Amino acid sequence: MKIRIITIIFLIVQGMMSFAQDTLKLKDAIVLALQNNYSISLAENAARITDVNNSMGNAGMLPKLDLTGARSISINNSHAEYFDGRVRDVPNAKTNNQSAGIQLGWTIFDGLNMFIQRDKLNELQQLSNIQLRGVVENTVSQVSRVYFDLAVQQKILDLYHETLKISSQRRQFAKARLDLGSGSELAYLQATVDMNADSANFMKQESVLYNTVSDLNVLLCRDPKTKVLVEKNIPVNEAMVYEELWTKVQEQSPDLQEARSAINLANLTTKEIKTSRLPRLSVNTGYSYSKSQSDVGIFTSNQNLGFSAGLTLNYNIFNGFTNNQKLKVAQIREESAAQDAELQKLTIEANLQQVYNDFQTNLRLVRFEKENMQFARLNWDISQQKYKLGAMNDIELRETQKKLLDAENRLLQSLFRCKSAEIELLRLSGQLSGSVTPEK
Repeated sequence: MKIRIITIIFLIVQGMMSFAQDTLKLKDAIVLALQNNYSISLAENAARITDVNNSMGNAGMLPKLDLTGARSISINNSHAEYFDGRVRDVPNAKTNNQSAGIQLGWTIFDGLNMFIQRDKLNELQQLSNIQLRGVVENTVSQVSRVYFDLAVQQKILDLYHETLKISSQRRQFAKARLDLGSGSELAYLQATVDMNADSANFMKQESVLYNTVSDLNVLLCRDPKTKVLVEKNIPVNEAMVYEELWTKVQEQSPDLQEARSAINLANLTTKEIKTSRLPRLSVNTGYSYSKSQSDVGIFTSNQNLGFSAGLTLNYNIFNGFTNNQKLKVAQIREESAAQDAELQKLTIEANLQQVYNDFQTNLRLVRFEKENMQFARLNWDISQQKYKLGAMNDIELRETQKKLLDAENRLLQSLFRCKSAEIELLRLSGQLSGSVTPEK
């Protein structure tokens, strides 16, 4: 099931580097997910069903027109005794009946229930569209988060590859010094152990990367083994303001809109029950034809053809207080819907505050780790020079290398947590997707 995307916010990244043609861009990944995702297809079908059901006929506003026709033949052995003493026996007496007619019935007043039903159908259609948008929001959020996770895992794999390369060069250097007699076997063995450890880390990271690729492919509804290369740039919107996000939440959050729709439906149900206390007035008319032929009886043939019309008024006086009981239950459910909406609002507001705090904290961590990594990189460059001059031993060099790797890892993890919080803020405020409508 294909989805036409009118607007999708958060997909346009300015100032991006150029990548190879086989690199999957985020907006392309989201388009694939919206086109193929089964949850979206199911939600879209549900929205289409409510659209079809939303009609004047289902609301009870249109008349009902029936066409009927019937014919029957019977054969009986007839024995008749009359008051004057006559007796008549007719073997195999035939009776032939045929009829046809057209009937029109129309409820012209039902306590305004038909208008309430039309409002309920409109509300149900709107609710299904809100639920569809919620599914789209969640899908975009999942794809975006896994996409950037894959970008981080690719970067970490590059780090381990660079670390392994450095460890391999260090082992070769230690072997050359050992062969020349200026090095020690202990240094060579230490370099070998460190290189093997880096090799193990690289292989483990390869497995993590492949699993993340599989997760992304599943979200895109394609073969999990499909190779994927994503853009490694992870842009972060540092200009997000809490007050603006909260305003968006109250206006666009699918969860809040769904809760408000539940209040409206509960209110309409209460009104619907109240209409049962009012009278019903229906009009009916018809045109009918009937003909009966018989070998016995008063008439050998009887034919009728004509028009009929009438009004029907129905008013329930007493039904065991059932309507009162239904009304009380409906009013309680209406109160529950309002309370649930308030609970949803409080929960989302608390969640928004927590995620926004996480976003700000990780944003500061990103800035801090960027600065820290510069020091770690400078420290590593100086340590390499000292090691080549013999002013630093293998253990000290390895420790410096590990500090650089840890600093780079912390930066990537902070960046990913910051991006994940940004995605969640956009999802909570209903900004991950714009208006989507199914293609006809």
